[in-house]
Amino acid sequence: MKKLKSILILLVAVIAAGCSGTDNERQENNNTATEQQTESKTEYTEYCGYWSYEGKSHDQILAEGGVELSCTITEDGQFSGTLYSQQENTGRFASIEDISGKIGQAEIYFDYADDEWGNSGTLHIQFLSESIYVEVLNYKSAGSDYGIGGSYELIREKEYAAGNDIMGNDVIGNDVIENDIAGNGIVEDSDYDPSWTEEEIINTVNERSQYYRASAYYPEITDYWENVRGVRDISNVMEPLFETDRKYYTAEDFENEPMLVIHLAKNEIYARHGYIFTNEDLQHYFMGCIWYNPTCAGTDFDDGVFNEYEKVNLEILAELDTY
Repeated sequence: MKKLKSILILLVAVIAAGCSGTDNERQENNNTATEQQTESKTEYTEYCGYWSYEGKSHDQILAEGGVELSCTITEDGQFSGTLYSQQENTGRFASIEDISGKIGQAEIYFDYADDEWGNSGTLHIQFLSESIYVEVLNYKSAGSDYGIGGSYELIREKEYAAGNDIMGNDVIGNDVIENDIAGNGIVEDSDYDPSWTEEEIINTVNERSQYYRASAYYPEITDYWENVRGVRDISNVMEPLFETDRKYYTAEDFENEPMLVIHLAKNEIYARHGYIFTNEDLQHYFMGCIWYNPTCAGTDFDDGVFNEYEKVNLEILAELDTY
């Protein structure tokens, strides 16, 4: 009987030990889950917005050069954003778009293959208490003398440029464009002239660039200029895509061109004569071109202003344009 009691006591002890072990494992699992929940619930959303070196506004960066990070972060820590850099003396700019990743331990890593100058590397973005620290790791130069490299400590921009979004969202409304046309600042009597000084050209490009980047066409047309035309400076906004006002083209001349380029080529025949577009993306795109001077609403436009070259080329491009 004593032996039986001893066996029962031992069996209970083993079962109790097993339950205790299970409880410990459950507690460890609960602790791990709690830590994961705490990480995912960290208020990274408070970092949404615009950050720049020295807190410069976007307008200041356009005028003086600088670095800017725009970002959106969801409640579960999913990051998306764009890093933009502009050089003061030349107005050349570089950007890394579609940056994305899940924030963990207050940081993310993002591999990029092109900063619009062919350079590549890894962005290491750290979220500090009052700043965002961006460092480029594994930087590989494509041989250009410009691009995004090094490291930057960015603070919140002191003020945001009204109606501007470097992510390319259409936040510059037609009312702003109409006000500018009315004479409030950017484009009145601003036809580009080859006699302009370098300073005049750079200033105008900087003023117009906010519109250029607000167009939904911006990423694709920038890629076209740089990788098809081989233009990596401000030449892309100084002259139209084609000489449709002084040269006859054939359909074969456009057979290898992207459909967006054909679409813009058709519309720049109108833009050359100051046509004001109701399509917001077209208007933004041409507002970014310093040769464009919007002077005539579509309802008042007379296509009798087209010369013979433009009439023939417009007919060809209109037939090809399916954008």
